[in-house]
Amino acid sequence: VVSAQNTIPNSSFESWTDGKPNDWFIPTGATMVQSTTKHSGTYSAGLPSPATGNRTMSPTADTPVVAGTTYVFSGWYLDNTSTARFRYWNQFRTASGDTGANNMQAADYSTDSPEWKFFTVEAQPNAGATLARPGVRVYPENNTGDGVILFDDIAFYVKGTMGVSDVAGFDKAVQFNTIVKDQITFKLPAKSTINIFSIEGKLISSNRLENGGSVNTQSLVKGAYIVTVDNGTNKISRKVIKN
Repeated sequence: VVSAQNTIPNSSFESWTDGKPNDWFIPTGATMVQSTTKHSGTYSAGLPSPATGNRTMSPTADTPVVAGTTYVFSGWYLDNTSTARFRYWNQFRTASGDTGANNMQAADYSTDSPEWKFFTVEAQPNAGATLARPGVRVYPENNTGDGVILFDDIAFYVKGTMGVSDVAGFDKAVQFNTIVKDQITFKLPAKSTINIFSIEGKLISSNRLENGGSVNTQSLVKGAYIVTVDNGTNKISRKVIKN
């Protein structure tokens, strides 16, 4: 039985260290942008285009895949710059290298827009492939680089185990107090992982809770925090204030 889950770590780019999103490979020479212009949560990840060629960022760990299984690669991007453009770019790989072209390598480039756009594509692994490396790739536009394209809520999963529409229902079902003193108490539709992040993206605590469970917040200093709730299929985030 395949568990229903997004295999992309730090898929919403809420967690950062030393100017880079945790669990993502960032190309040498790329200065990442931890942007508060986001699709959800607190942050998105901005990848600047190079002057020539391309840059690709992808999770540091490749994802195991099974022959004959259909996978979905999706996410949100904001291309609001005239000096960068984007293509989603997955590799199906063996332990030693890439197996070549596949349907998760975009034929067309993004076009400039002030709105967040959604991409989604599905494919089965190439013959012999045991790993996937789903990445987002940026290029210069008009022979000019240094334009920044923002990315958020990236997902890679087995088809049929997740649904974009499920997130809205999960969001409605999850309830907890957002003005916090000594604890946060959760109403949950299913057992979930509760993470608390600082506004800067540092992980403060992580707990697995059942419906009705609580997280002790007495040790938190006053201020704003981000709480994420992840049941393995859907993930939501909200801001809380510690008084």
